[in-house]
Amino acid sequence: MIFVIIPVFNRWHYTKECLLSLHAQECKDFKIVVVDHGSTDETSNRLKIEFPDVIVLNGDVSMWWTAATNLGVAHALKENCSHILCLNNDLTVNPNYLQTFNELIKINPHSLIGSSAVDKNNSENVIFKGIKWNKWTARYQSLAKMKRIPEAYEEPDFYYTDLLPGRGTLVPVSAFKEIGLFDEVNFPHYGSDEDFSLRCKKKGYSLLVSKKAIVHSVVEATGLTKIRNQGTLKYLNEIFSSIKSPLNLKRRWLWAKLHSPFPLMYFLFDFIRILISQIRS
Repeated sequence: MIFVIIPVFNRWHYTKECLLSLHAQECKDFKIVVVDHGSTDETSNRLKIEFPDVIVLNGDVSMWWTAATNLGVAHALKENCSHILCLNNDLTVNPNYLQTFNELIKINPHSLIGSSAVDKNNSENVIFKGIKWNKWTARYQSLAKMKRIPEAYEEPDFYYTDLLPGRGTLVPVSAFKEIGLFDEVNFPHYGSDEDFSLRCKKKGYSLLVSKKAIVHSVVEATGLTKIRNQGTLKYLNEIFSSIKSPLNLKRRWLWAKLHSPFPLMYFLFDFIRILISQIRS
């Protein structure tokens, strides 16, 4: 059985759409756990009324993605499940989504399997199908943006990837029991998913991205979208220091220390790449 873990903080309309898409699954052998960590829009009450079969866990506002997800994972580990699927509430999935995972699990049992992601408003816009990552130079290459994917990264039904996000990733329970939970101390919001996948890879787990298990993502729902058109200095301060930002420099330095053979060199390369990308944008 698969336990689906969804951390939520407000945005009930997204949560409802996500749950409706899960209830339409062809595969029925799964349970849903929603972790409500401080919503003020009556999310928990609405869940009890509209989705009584969903397990609701209540956290608090001090939690971010990592701690909330860990609360759900810890609950699932006490139950009789074989895999845990980490999902965000701003995603919807096709009816064959979980069945596609089940078929891929059979031939890749010792693997973490991620989802291909497309823009919900434009399904031709592929957001994610894997990452090629360089632990020396901090270079991230999106397989979705490559004109030609390296042969070593592609198989008929899936792509190999160097890292996986928490946006639709299926994890065998054995991995959590062997590796532990997501790192909420060093990476409370961004980075804990990729950090966890890399720790699993170092223990011999394969990292795959299914070509057929697709999530439809609300691209504009990301944490810093709303401030992009505000003052430049304010925006730069936010992206470098906000816990909501994937470019938070403190977290990226911690990542360098944990996962690069030469942390200082890696961090400098990383910082330069960020600056160049901001100047270009």
